[in-house]
Amino acid sequence: MSGRWQWFHRLGSPKWFYEKTTRWLPWLVGAMALFLTVGVAWALLFLPPDYQQGHTSRILVVHVAVAGTSLSFFPLMAAAGTVTLVWRIKLADMVAKHAAPLGAWFTFLTLASGSIWGSVMWGTWWEWTDSRLVSMLFQLFLLLGVISLRTAIENAETAARACALLSIVGCINVVIIKYSVDWWNTLHQPSSPISMEVGNPNGPEFWVATLVMIVAVYLFLAVSLILATRNEILERENNAQWVRELVAQAR
Repeated sequence: MSGRWQWFHRLGSPKWFYEKTTRWLPWLVGAMALFLTVGVAWALLFLPPDYQQGHTSRILVVHVAVAGTSLSFFPLMAAAGTVTLVWRIKLADMVAKHAAPLGAWFTFLTLASGSIWGSVMWGTWWEWTDSRLVSMLFQLFLLLGVISLRTAIENAETAARACALLSIVGCINVVIIKYSVDWWNTLHQPSSPISMEVGNPNGPEFWVATLVMIVAVYLFLAVSLILATRNEILERENNAQWVRELVAQAR
């Protein structure tokens, strides 16, 4: 086996993953706390009110970060599902399993924060004719469907394959969410380009806070997914010698 494939299979080893993430977690948690503190402080204390939206624009810092992150879950689950289907690496299925509920929460927060902002700027909490809102709601239903499908199927391998296929199909909706504002007339404005020009409505003050918050949210996702996967490893590998030794050391 070539060195490249040895590395790939080692990456899929539950023991290797558990040992490596033990070293990574303190750094990831520290970085998450730093970026989250800076992002929130920048949005609340240093971001000037928008000339049209006023202080309501501060909500967008969180909304944009959470919304962007929520679009990552189906591609992540589809990639993990493909690895599960092709190479039958069980660690990939563990990641996909715990990505689904996290994705559902992120999608819910996207809809909630967007509705709060929309109630002020659009004068309505919800609009069924807005394709981005409806497609994002459909993503929430798809994620809940993945969770329910895994729960309903008793055989673990069959459940993993079924969820992998549904996750791959779910990526189609991610494309619809992304380009819905360009394909149809919606209350949402078209995607705003990042601009660092002073005076631009979406200029440096807004984008610095948003980019910092995006990093913080992705770090939160990484930490949450790693912790959940580590717990899943201990449950599935409870008969392995290295897990028994780990439990003995903890006692």
